[in-house]
Amino acid sequence: MQVNGQGGRVHQAELNGHMSVIRASQSRAGYRSWSGLERDGLRQAVFASDTLHDEEQHTGIHTGSDVARVNKVRAFRRTSGRSGEQDKHINGVGFLVNKTIQKAILGCHQVSSRLISIRLRAKPFNITVVQVYAPTSDYDEEVIEEFYNQLQLIIVKVNKKDILIIQGDWNAKVGVDALNDWSEYCGPSSNSSTNERGFRLLEFASYNNMTLANTLGTHKESRRWTWHAPNGLHHNQIDYILVQNRFRSSINIPKTRTFPGADIGSDHDLVILNLKIRLKKIKPAKNMRLKFNIEKLKDPSIRETFQVTIGGKFAPLLALEEDTETMTTRFNAIMTETANEVLGKHRHKNKPWVTDDILELCDLRRELKKTKNTERGAREYRELNKTVRNEMRRVKEEWIESQCSEIEDCFNRNNTKRAYQIVNDLTKPRQ
Repeated sequence: MQVNGQGGRVHQAELNGHMSVIRASQSRAGYRSWSGLERDGLRQAVFASDTLHDEEQHTGIHTGSDVARVNKVRAFRRTSGRSGEQDKHINGVGFLVNKTIQKAILGCHQVSSRLISIRLRAKPFNITVVQVYAPTSDYDEEVIEEFYNQLQLIIVKVNKKDILIIQGDWNAKVGVDALNDWSEYCGPSSNSSTNERGFRLLEFASYNNMTLANTLGTHKESRRWTWHAPNGLHHNQIDYILVQNRFRSSINIPKTRTFPGADIGSDHDLVILNLKIRLKKIKPAKNMRLKFNIEKLKDPSIRETFQVTIGGKFAPLLALEEDTETMTTRFNAIMTETANEVLGKHRHKNKPWVTDDILELCDLRRELKKTKNTERGAREYRELNKTVRNEMRRVKEEWIESQCSEIEDCFNRNNTKRAYQIVNDLTKPRQ
């Protein structure tokens, strides 16, 4: 997801002052059509605004000399969780979602004026983003605990396979003094010291095994600070993006930081997370179970050949005087060798009516595809492709007829369980 883009306007901007910008990645040719977030990465941005009530305030976001605009974005309209907050334009959280991303939204849930979540269809995992606005130091501990309890309830309901990102204005300071005890959950690009709310945030991150992504690496101070006092003399880091430790190695640390050049007329700076998913390649087990094509045993001639071959190889074993373990090992070796010779290995079939002959024709067609650039090769490919299609159609019809005959036979033998099982297999939707 990108924050950079072409010109545009923010539509239906609301009072929600703490928001997340979500948009699709760009390719060289422009914006890709959205079918779920691809493996090439995620760029997530969060910033806190004084207000979203004024649409014009968020029309342009300036990052350095380049102009980054939220192109064709719509803010989710959600009512505030507390009475009177809409009129006063206080608190509130929300998402600015690019029009392309809207097609991937699986759901958006407003919990309160401080918590909102959105779920996006993505690849290889769906993404759940939670936007937060924690109570300030003016509130007592009961309000803080209520906030974290509500947030924990959201996390419990998140699908375990989802990539979970929690971000926003935490009104907490995490400093380098916390590295000794909390190094798994934060990094050195932090404040000079940790306050009480900061330790509460670290406890939350530890409990949920999450990392404060924008504290990792070594960034200069201007790329750490996320909030500036009105007088310009005091600066703090109180906005954080939390990512599961499972994906900590996927964080692009140099590009996950504060971007002070982004200008939306707020005392908060833009914080961006760059995440590129790296999935571990699962190696196949060394001792994989061999599967043979036992369907061939339905052919009487092949079944007879298998029996004769097995019998001929077993006969010498009977004359040997060996212990049971050795005999068992030899027996298994003979069975495997004979099955491999006569039956061959099992080939996975997407359709139950596909035969080995058709699979062989498909293999031949795959080879002929390499010669399609010649006139002769193209002609042979077309002819074989036609043969494969006709054979598939014929075999499928025969298979359906055999299934219908088996259903009728099952009803005649009062085997209704098997009959309805076949019916369900025939009528179930295609996967």
